[in-house]
Amino acid sequence: MITFNGVTKRYADGTVAVDNLSLEVPTGEITVFVGPSGCGKTTSLRMINRMIDATEGRILLDGVDVKTIDPPTLRRGIGYVIQQAGLFPHRKIVDNVATVPLLLGWERKKARDRAMELLERVGLDLKLADRYPFQLSGGQQQRVGVARALAADPPVLLMDEPFSAVDPIVRTSLQEELLRLQAELNKTIVFVTHDIDEAVKLGDRVAVFRVGGHLAQLDDPATLLARPADDFVREFLGRDRGIRRLSFVSAEGVRLRADLLVPVSTDAASASARAAGEPWLAVVDAGSRPLGWVAVKDLPESGTLAELELAPYGTFVSGRDSLRGALDATLLSPSGNAVAVDGEGRAVGVATREALDEALAEVAGSVGGSAGGKGGVGGSVGSVGGSGGPVRGAGSAAGSSGSAGSAAGSAADAESTGLGAEGTGDAGE
Repeated sequence: MITFNGVTKRYADGTVAVDNLSLEVPTGEITVFVGPSGCGKTTSLRMINRMIDATEGRILLDGVDVKTIDPPTLRRGIGYVIQQAGLFPHRKIVDNVATVPLLLGWERKKARDRAMELLERVGLDLKLADRYPFQLSGGQQQRVGVARALAADPPVLLMDEPFSAVDPIVRTSLQEELLRLQAELNKTIVFVTHDIDEAVKLGDRVAVFRVGGHLAQLDDPATLLARPADDFVREFLGRDRGIRRLSFVSAEGVRLRADLLVPVSTDAASASARAAGEPWLAVVDAGSRPLGWVAVKDLPESGTLAELELAPYGTFVSGRDSLRGALDATLLSPSGNAVAVDGEGRAVGVATREALDEALAEVAGSVGGSAGGKGGVGGSVGSVGGSGGPVRGAGSAAGSSGSAGSAAGSAADAESTGLGAEGTGDAGE
């Protein structure tokens, strides 16, 4: 647990970067600090590991005031990942990852074994271990940065706009990798971004900062999107916050029609009769996997569905994907309907426009009531992923710059390499 009690950061010129901040970062969760440039989110993060010291107030790490802890000792116990990874260019990848364990006195073999284990865990080919940072892509370097931060198994991980310098495709991959790792490791993570899509995708809780270092709202993403605290938060979330909110609503409760699934071997006449007035049928193969849509009006008088050219389709995973994912599937289908599949990709039914309208109406009716909580359509918050994005949202990152070391932010190595200057005087963020 990380606790901010009335924390203020005031610089010598009178600039107030953070103003009387009080909040809690729960153990084992991802708390995202988000807001525009100059709102104090990065300053708040750097005060946790004393890259910047607070002017007033206290920051407690599991009940202990961080000001009572020697900075090098504090930083060695806190993982730290920044934009552009901040790897040591003169060290091989395996040695970059092993940095903090070695500083903590681990034997070289143990530290390197731990590094190799973590490189694999973050999804990197072990053949990269003997390369230097310049020989890796930006996305690979960021994975190394995450591995280095995890090397000494710290309970707390600080991430300062870590994915903002990579392209959108790589960024999405890194976000998914972080969620996967968190599901395994349950670290206490403070993540800084100014991209609201990234915030709602990654955060168990999202802290929205306004310019001047004021906390505007702290809530779980679903509640944040459903009930912004004021006009500033509402404007920052954007006009499409209602659509984003659907990422937190499970599609599990959407009514499905199995009668609109027809095997590809079905003859045209039987298919027409089966349609019972519906304009479209979803054609599936012998293994129940969807093949496409057929318009009932285009069915011939004879032959089977196997002889027809089928229209494209979109799917969502029943019981796993969000309502936003189900709606996305309808946009990929000329029928305006979505095919629901199981985890193995087998079709289990069709979500018609009417069924989706019912689900949307229920969601709309829940605004002003309970936006969070667990359950079915109407306000469930989950953490699993799928074709429609995790039921935690979908997004991208953008960012500001940073240039110093990641990993556990070890002060001993930082001070010897000039990394100790990172974060000082950053009143803007």
